[in-house]
Amino acid sequence: MRRFLASRIAGLCAAGAVLSLSSLASALSQPDNTVIPVINGGVTTCSDKNVQVCLDQEEGGNTINALSSAAVTPETFNPTCGLTFKVIARGAGYLNTFGWYNVTSGKPPDSDLHSFLECNDAPGTTKVLNIKNDPAYQGGEIGFFMATPEGASGNCPQFNPGGGPAAGVGHIYYSERKYNPDAIGSNSYIHLIIWNSVTHKDAFYFGWEDLLSGGDNDFDDLLTRVDGITCSGGGAACDTGQQGICAEGTLQCKDGALTCIQNQQPGTETCNALDDDCNGQVDEGDLCPTGKVCDKGTCVPKCGTGEFECPASLVCNSAGLCVDPACETVNCNAGEICVGGKCQAPCDGVTCPYGQVCRQGACKDPCDGLTCDADYVCELGVCTLKCSCKGCDSGKVCDTTSEKCVDTGCSPDPCSAGQHCAAGQCVDDCEGAQCPAGESCKAGQCTDDPDGGAGTGGGTGFDGGIITGGTSSGGTGAGGAASGGFPSKGGTDAGSDSGCGCRVAGDRSGNMLWLFAAGAGSALAWMLRRRRR
Repeated sequence: MRRFLASRIAGLCAAGAVLSLSSLASALSQPDNTVIPVINGGVTTCSDKNVQVCLDQEEGGNTINALSSAAVTPETFNPTCGLTFKVIARGAGYLNTFGWYNVTSGKPPDSDLHSFLECNDAPGTTKVLNIKNDPAYQGGEIGFFMATPEGASGNCPQFNPGGGPAAGVGHIYYSERKYNPDAIGSNSYIHLIIWNSVTHKDAFYFGWEDLLSGGDNDFDDLLTRVDGITCSGGGAACDTGQQGICAEGTLQCKDGALTCIQNQQPGTETCNALDDDCNGQVDEGDLCPTGKVCDKGTCVPKCGTGEFECPASLVCNSAGLCVDPACETVNCNAGEICVGGKCQAPCDGVTCPYGQVCRQGACKDPCDGLTCDADYVCELGVCTLKCSCKGCDSGKVCDTTSEKCVDTGCSPDPCSAGQHCAAGQCVDDCEGAQCPAGESCKAGQCTDDPDGGAGTGGGTGFDGGIITGGTSSGGTGAGGAASGGFPSKGGTDAGSDSGCGCRVAGDRSGNMLWLFAAGAGSALAWMLRRRRR
């Protein structure tokens, strides 16, 4: 039954439900101003009339507010490798059917409607669809639909195995609501509410109303969840605006809008050239065992203890680091190091070997220590969908070994260790590299130069260690004061300057990667260019 806002509030209060004014202000409403979903606070089981109970049950707690988080968007979705469909509740007299279709520029033809949760699938039923191997999948975004038997014979909408209604199909309602049979523009009756899952990765709940132009508005006539989908534009890297490892994020849908969600939560600070606790300071505190000191993300022997002496050309400073004599008494500002008696950003003048980034004056693999979920692989220090799931842009192919998009002619990888493939040719990872002072590039790695000479590419003098004058700057990337993300071996995109002199070596294409600091806008644009129709 429909109710206007005033009677809606009164009814909820009478039922014992508690709604904040902010929840009501942000909630959805039908054309007659009924706030949706209608919730009967007296119902305590996931059966009918209280979708909040169902969401709490599936999420393992009250992580989703059924009212304030209710949305009618996104309407279309990007599938990952495998989709899991689950029937959560059936609160209607009709035995409705749920399925998917390919998104194109128009309404999907009946032949492209593919049922998956059938009318007789009871609550608790779970099914897995490997959509990438489904011959009906056209390779782009997908939408979802619910078929009802209203106006047809029988009570069980049925579809042909290859798609399209077979029997008992009355009305069909779509995630793209403009295609609904009772659509009349922006003031159309809402048949579908969508909620983002909080505890299930890449998952959305779909709550349906099944009567033409009306219903009881509880949105549990058919309640389902689909795991393994992202919203249109989701999945791209973004900058959260936080510090340290908390800066790197991924665009995800939240309450119907794209939001930059951080990839990692603050942790315990360790000696790794990262701001692990996201407080703006890198490797602060006593992080190393007795007799060692943290230098550029590595615990090294502490000089001045009698057990470790500096080379003849260096002196031991008060921090226990071997430094250039010109840097012994130099006190640099936070986030700076001393080189040749002068303070500079840790990565100034450094061009790391291919596939590495400069962090606190050391070249590091941005994927070291990062573990990705199934169907994801680390690229640019961020977990992204495997290329076998997301596909590749024109001119790229999916390398099934690395699960990354590479240049044509680079899969399988024809190169040896210390090389990477670009446009079908093997390139030395050290080509163009300028290692930190006191290091040289060998086999794609910056290592200590035993001769103490210039680094490959013309670096000069010794790195005096990280000498802080207060607190180190965490910057905006995972690497703190100096960070950036660049492709690992097998990719061909070049890195760009992170603002601290960090660049990637060995590229011949001249193309520049967008960085995390480019933000959600450029990341979204990148994803939209990939959208296939």
